[in-house]
Amino acid sequence: MIHGSLAQKAYFKGLPESIQRVLVYLAETPLSELACGRYDIDDNLIFMNIMEFDTQPAESKKAELHYTYADVQLLISGVEGIEYSSLTPTGQLEPYHADDDFQLIADIPDKSRLRMLPGMFALFFPGEPHKPGCLIEGSETIKKAVVKVHHSLLGRR
Repeated sequence: MIHGSLAQKAYFKGLPESIQRVLVYLAETPLSELACGRYDIDDNLIFMNIMEFDTQPAESKKAELHYTYADVQLLISGVEGIEYSSLTPTGQLEPYHADDDFQLIADIPDKSRLRMLPGMFALFFPGEPHKPGCLIEGSETIKKAVVKVHHSLLGRR
C-alpha cells in the first residue's frame, strides 16, 4: 500500500511508470465534474470508476482483495476512512469473482486505518486487503475515483 497526495507530484517519481501516468491523469482531470460511471483510460489495462456513496461503520462492511488489478483510490470530496493491512488474510474468504476481480473477507488481520481527505490517494497492490468507505466521525456522502491498473503494467508479478 502506498498513500500520498496529488499535491506532491515530486513523490510520483519513485512509483511504477503506469502509476505515475495514472496520478498525472487524475491531477489534470476535473474529476468533480465527472458523472458516476466507468471511464476507459487504456482499454481494459487501465480504467476508472467514479462513484458517490455514504460512508458506513467499518464493522458493517467487508474488506476486499483484488488479484488482477491494483487499485488507485482517490478521494474527490468528503472524508473517508480506509482500513488496510500488508498481511495476507487468513480468515474465511468468500468466493473469488473473476469477472469483477474481487474477493471479500469479513475482517482484515492486523489492520491500520487511513484518514483520506480530498486529493489524497491510496494505492493497493493485488492481494492487499482493504476496506474503503468507512466513516470517520459520522456518515457522509463521499465522491471518489478508483482507477484499476492491470498487474502486467506494474513491473512486478
